[in-house]
Amino acid sequence: MSIPFTRRRLLIIGVLLLGAVVAVYFFAPHIFGKSETALFASGTIEATEAQLGFQSPGRIAIVGPREGDAVKAGDELARLDAAEMQARRAQAVAQIEAAQAGLNELERGTRREELAQARAALSTANDRMQDARRDDERAAKLLEGGAIGTEARDKARLALDVAASQLEQARQQWRLLEAGPREERIAAQKAQVAQTEAAVRVIDAQLANMTIRAPFDGLITVRHREPGETVPAGAPVLTLMNPRDRWVRIYVPETRIGQVELGSHADILTDSFPDKRFAGEVRYIASVAEFTPKSVQTAEERVNLVYAVKVQVLDDNALELKPGVPADVQFARGEP
Repeated sequence: MSIPFTRRRLLIIGVLLLGAVVAVYFFAPHIFGKSETALFASGTIEATEAQLGFQSPGRIAIVGPREGDAVKAGDELARLDAAEMQARRAQAVAQIEAAQAGLNELERGTRREELAQARAALSTANDRMQDARRDDERAAKLLEGGAIGTEARDKARLALDVAASQLEQARQQWRLLEAGPREERIAAQKAQVAQTEAAVRVIDAQLANMTIRAPFDGLITVRHREPGETVPAGAPVLTLMNPRDRWVRIYVPETRIGQVELGSHADILTDSFPDKRFAGEVRYIASVAEFTPKSVQTAEERVNLVYAVKVQVLDDNALELKPGVPADVQFARGEP
């Protein structure tokens, strides 16, 4: 039984249309250079945060900003009670002044008054020496004439020896004062001055560690402590967020990672702003694959290998994309 011409023609047309659809399905992506569908991944907005604390333990005197306050780099945010440390600094400064005064005295040398006093002492000792010598000579003659005994003669000799010793001491003192202080004493005093100055610098560093300053422009997200509390070194007092450094961390399947390159552009979408697309750019691609984190996919998908990717937020000056907000990232079809 032959098929009518009209039905045969419709059958041929249908076969041709089916072949065209199959051809388009298999060859069109290669013809137009788009071998994959658009890449879509979900993640959470994250931001760089710094937990700020004191390098020294102590009691908090001031905590300035509140949560949500904007601060500038270098702003003073919090300070410990520094009364005790200031007293130590005053003591160290006084020690510097005393050590410097001693150095100045040594460098100026012996005063004229001291030299005059030493000269007078030397002259007096010399006079006593002459008197003692005359007495000794007289005693010797008297002993020869039998006028005195040996005991008196010995006393005169002893007085001469004492006068000679005192004269030598006065002479040595005069020489020391005339020569001035030794270089070693001056060097030692200079070292003492340097040591006291270093002690002040140490205290200044400790005072600086008792103040928290903002390391960058940002927003205070958490105020952990209040004035009057005692905190150990390193305990967080404030958390500071950098609003200019926010991103979405997503995980791209191993089979699709070829669609992502550093510098690739993407759109960031959130449920809070369904009609708005935020510009993003890929800033990081993990070099090693990992299993999908449990918090991202279902139990069946967690066994799949994925690559962590960070998509930087580019154009959100109003801070609409807040850290912790779920977000979706969509790459354009055919990228890169």
